[in-house]
Amino acid sequence: MHIKNQTFSTDTARDQALLVGSEKNSLNELQELTLTAGGSVEGIITHRLDNLNAAHYLGKGKLEEVKRTVETLDVNLVIFDCELSPAQLRNLEEILDIKIIDRTQLILDIFSLHADTRESKLQVEKAQLEYMLSRLAGKGTELSRLGGGIGTRGPGETKLETDRRRINERIHRLKEELKDISRTRHVQRQERQDPMIALAGYTNAGKSTLLNQLTKADKPVADQLFATLDSTLRRFKLPGGKQAIITDTVGFIRNLPHQLIASFRATLEEIRQADIILHLIDSSQDNIEERIQIVKDVLQDIEVKSKTSLLVFNKIDLLSENKRNFLESSYPEAYFISARQGRGIEALLLKLEEIIYNQLVEVSGILPYDQAGLIEVIHQRGSVENEEYSQEGILIEALVPGDIASRLENLLRKQEKKEKKPLP
Repeated sequence: MHIKNQTFSTDTARDQALLVGSEKNSLNELQELTLTAGGSVEGIITHRLDNLNAAHYLGKGKLEEVKRTVETLDVNLVIFDCELSPAQLRNLEEILDIKIIDRTQLILDIFSLHADTRESKLQVEKAQLEYMLSRLAGKGTELSRLGGGIGTRGPGETKLETDRRRINERIHRLKEELKDISRTRHVQRQERQDPMIALAGYTNAGKSTLLNQLTKADKPVADQLFATLDSTLRRFKLPGGKQAIITDTVGFIRNLPHQLIASFRATLEEIRQADIILHLIDSSQDNIEERIQIVKDVLQDIEVKSKTSLLVFNKIDLLSENKRNFLESSYPEAYFISARQGRGIEALLLKLEEIIYNQLVEVSGILPYDQAGLIEVIHQRGSVENEEYSQEGILIEALVPGDIASRLENLLRKQEKKEKKPLP
């Protein structure tokens, strides 16, 4: 057992937690999650994965160790670094006589704590209720034992004590409201004309800091897990003067609850619809390969396919020369930046501009003068190679995005049919 005291400054009374888990990196992350939720970590107990119990999760000996440690440290909360089954949760509470939550509840609680907009609040509540639903069976009003503190924010006690029918009805209403928001997002997405770049990455990789650096915005930045839940859209200029849109979305984490992935699907849709994904990585972490793979797995879960993606290692200002050289040799195609200091940003912008330029489609033809308004759009969103005015119309040769190319081709086909139509 390893005892370690850490605290997180908060105006409210802190939960004093004992953490239980098996893997070092995951437990370190669980500590960060606990602090982010406003608790203090009073102790850590490790266990082996080859000695688990279906009824109590832990074996008899380890369970006795947890019970003794709870009494010694006088904690009021035990957090397990896994997702406990309803039976395991119930049995552990009865044996230890203390509030028990698992990793999923802790993450859901942090999302509830950081949800600011109507959409994110609806998404989090839906995820929490879906998680609670499976844990209502056989509990009844006994769930009122949970009281306040970590793991109880969001829907609250009254919803915990409702029956399955009422919770299902509430989930249905939340789904309908989220569908309305999703439809609005879809309309707004169709109206956008500039290329879209999405920031994706492990939580606390510095996505909001990079967004601020690129757009000169002042989006709040916090050195916390899941500081950003809502997608943020900002316009910025590429080196050649063209505009693009960048979006920052919720960060990912190992064992991200599937309820959250489902609830935030509409928000994560911004990543699916992006032209380019910047996969941002905190280069100061030790378990970089694992974090990269976790992000890739989540992107696969939300069905992001065949997108142009760039690996971008952030926080190079925190690296030793040896570690940076190692990462640069291990990931030769990646970009290395410090979003906080602005280092490496220019090279990244030039690459983005190159990718966007290469995605343009070549078009040429004569536009009638009644379609002259399209010329301005082509200048804004594409690259005009040649433009000549004559009696027949406007000769245009340009590189344009795919949607503009389709629009131009349709107009040119209509114009050709009109010219070939015999006179009466």
